[in-house]
Amino acid sequence: MSAPLAAAALAAALAAPAAAPTAPPATPRTAVVDVGGAKGYVRADRGVSLAGVGLLVRAGLDRQTTAQNGLAALVAQAVLQTPVAPASGPGPAVALTDAVESAGASVGFAVSTQHVRFYLEGTPPALARAGPLLARAFAAPSFDPATLAAARAALAERISESDDDTALVGLQMLRSTYYRGGAGFPSLGDPSATVAYAPADARAFFERWYLRGDAVVTEVGRTGPETDAAGRALVAALHAGSAPGEELTARAPAASPKRIVTQRPIGATFVVLGFAAPPLGDRDFPAALVIRALLEDVFERTAATTPPAVFRRVGTIYGYDAAPAQLSIWMNGALIDPATGLAAIEVLSKGTAAKPLNAATLARYKDTAHGAWVLETISLDQRAFAIGNAVAHGLDPDANDAVGEAIRRVTAADVQRVAKKYFQRFDVALIVPREGGS
Repeated sequence: MSAPLAAAALAAALAAPAAAPTAPPATPRTAVVDVGGAKGYVRADRGVSLAGVGLLVRAGLDRQTTAQNGLAALVAQAVLQTPVAPASGPGPAVALTDAVESAGASVGFAVSTQHVRFYLEGTPPALARAGPLLARAFAAPSFDPATLAAARAALAERISESDDDTALVGLQMLRSTYYRGGAGFPSLGDPSATVAYAPADARAFFERWYLRGDAVVTEVGRTGPETDAAGRALVAALHAGSAPGEELTARAPAASPKRIVTQRPIGATFVVLGFAAPPLGDRDFPAALVIRALLEDVFERTAATTPPAVFRRVGTIYGYDAAPAQLSIWMNGALIDPATGLAAIEVLSKGTAAKPLNAATLARYKDTAHGAWVLETISLDQRAFAIGNAVAHGLDPDANDAVGEAIRRVTAADVQRVAKKYFQRFDVALIVPREGGS
């Protein structure tokens, strides 16, 4: 694409109609409670009927060695597959997930760069029944061959689903070049790698990293005695102690972009760019969120709803659950020529670094960034994640609220400084159609 055409795309983005500013919602503050050997963080909301209890353990991807691809996810999934007696009374043991569902609640986990987060959700009475079930699995997890086989099958299903999301495929390609060691592995691992792990491997990983002293408990929604009891039970089930922290290291993009290419059964090329980015808690983080809003809007127009990725030309994924963090922007080749998109992003990033935004443009994208930030803590699960993520990185449990306020204070000079510091270099992941289409 010619420079004038790229500049025109930038001008069009900056001329997009402004969304009406919305007043920040009144949000309750987070209380700190003792849950027996660890701190619990409670964010009550009496306006909802459900509650959630989260447990964050320091057993994420970076705890894996370079020979342990997928072990963090396999161990977490095995906990969920551990047979437990149902809450309803005497009966044959069933997988924890089934027992929790029978109790009227739901349970799941997510593996991130530095942590594994388990999350229970249901009505308070359901959590009173489900909490002890999950605690029982933590106290005596099963890593026998049958349980590991079930865990591998469950992981394979989730991996297959994530492989259908081309943007996530590109994100993982970029993460693998950005983070060093096990932190760069896929969050759910590689099925071919997890086959090699024996029961002893899984148990050793669990016993080394699932420790009470490193745990963080979060309670959200209709909290009360039931969620407090569930949090205490989960913490009590873990082994005492803590493990030494390890500094997460990353390779910053070089002046010449690194290009990674893979093939998938897709109809058009997807391009994903990976930038180093400031983490949550960094003074540059709010300005980076404003730049994210700019990047996402370069070929889009303000709409009442955000369409699925398959119908969008551009989108971003900000991995601020780790420090160092990474921000990726993807371009859907079915809706925009990849060369056109890449040129426009370069014009935008260089232009933002070269010249401060005018007042109207800055105000518009601060509003956009603030609204997007509010939407990241709508669900109970998102609220539990936000609190746990903040605390795990040494921040105040209400750090997300502070970010919303800080976005309002971002200046044009802040945006220009952060654009210069972070958004001039990037790596490129290309997901191209597989020859033959399959």
